[in-house]
Amino acid sequence: MSQREDISGEDHVDRVRAAWARERPELDTEPVEIVARVGRIAQRLDRELERVFADYGLTRESFDVLATLRRAGAPYRLSPTELYRTLMRTSGAVTNRLKRLEDAGLVSRVADAADGRGLLVELTPAGRAVIDRVAPLHLANEQRLLAGLSADDRAALAGLLRKLALTLEPPE
Repeated sequence: MSQREDISGEDHVDRVRAAWARERPELDTEPVEIVARVGRIAQRLDRELERVFADYGLTRESFDVLATLRRAGAPYRLSPTELYRTLMRTSGAVTNRLKRLEDAGLVSRVADAADGRGLLVELTPAGRAVIDRVAPLHLANEQRLLAGLSADDRAALAGLLRKLALTLEPPE
């Protein structure tokens, strides 16, 4: 039996549920199977993703800003409002990230030609070089992290996570 198919072991969540069943058998701990596992997996994934980003002086948050600007297409610029809506972060959190990225020379603020009072955040050539270098490494790292799942498992999990996300996220 391959590692992908061997799920006979007991994980932390199984032990937590067993303890609750012993101590408070009337509690329905079924949601813990999903919510706790998603949380624990998210923490582990974040740690592994941060390792790749750290090699380039980035954090997950700064990578997300650079990637969002890169995906916007030439001239690789967005308003701060578009950025914080896309990143689902507060404007204050995005402002702090932008300041750090600007200090590193990876983004710059340029006047918005369509609105003389506004500014746009633009990916600098150095920022574009960094994101173009790191993005393939990041995706390869994600592939590595998911290697324990078959292609069918990954497709099924992606579909279920999409379904859950659509029930939890506000409509755009």
